[in-house]
Amino acid sequence: MRNHPFEKNFPSISYIANNWPRSKHVLKKYILSNQKLPNLYKLCLNCLNDLNVHKVGRMKSVIKKLSILCSKNVTYNTYHDSHHFKSVIIIACLLAKLSKLKNIEDRFLLVIIALAHDLGHLGRRIQNQSFFQEDKSFNELSRILFRFKPSFKENQRIKKIFRSTYFPIKPEKVDDHVEKIILDADILGSLMFGLNVGVEFAGRLKHELRFEGGSKQLFSGFLRFLNNKSLYLDSSKKSC
Repeated sequence: MRNHPFEKNFPSISYIANNWPRSKHVLKKYILSNQKLPNLYKLCLNCLNDLNVHKVGRMKSVIKKLSILCSKNVTYNTYHDSHHFKSVIIIACLLAKLSKLKNIEDRFLLVIIALAHDLGHLGRRIQNQSFFQEDKSFNELSRILFRFKPSFKENQRIKKIFRSTYFPIKPEKVDDHVEKIILDADILGSLMFGLNVGVEFAGRLKHELRFEGGSKQLFSGFLRFLNNKSLYLDSSKKSC
């Protein structure tokens, strides 16, 4: 079997999954690294190869365009930046392995949504308008996918997943495997590596939100709010 390392000096997702949880320290090193910008395009292609999705064809142009847009940080976000995108992509693909996501189309969709779920994030959430950022990111993705003519049903599925990532509200009827993976991957980076890592990520988010309290205070609030939400996959719960 051919090995597909997701980045230079790191192994493949398959290696991490096959050696999980002993390999958690390898993933932690990658998730926390922020010295250089990740190559999101190569990361997505390597992840797709590792998920045995080899016939990407014309959709390579979509991945490339999305990767370029997601690499831009025009609002100078300190949390919702390309490092957050890489984190969600790699954790989502790991969960796909651990939870045995079988459908090839779903694996491809998973990588696209993991990459684009916070596309064009504005940093400070517009507090008085629920789902504003989620709808904005979905609409930007829809414009890029338009020439590939996804069906109405496919569009509605993607929109629901994007809206489900709106953190203040617990989504209803989460029975879509891809949706479960995305929701778990979006927050697992702050949960699966211990308290210190969670507080470090809270510090990045604190600056982005201009939160006046401390990082520990923000992370404690995040943990309290999680009592009303949940991780959806057994593999996610075992990772924490």
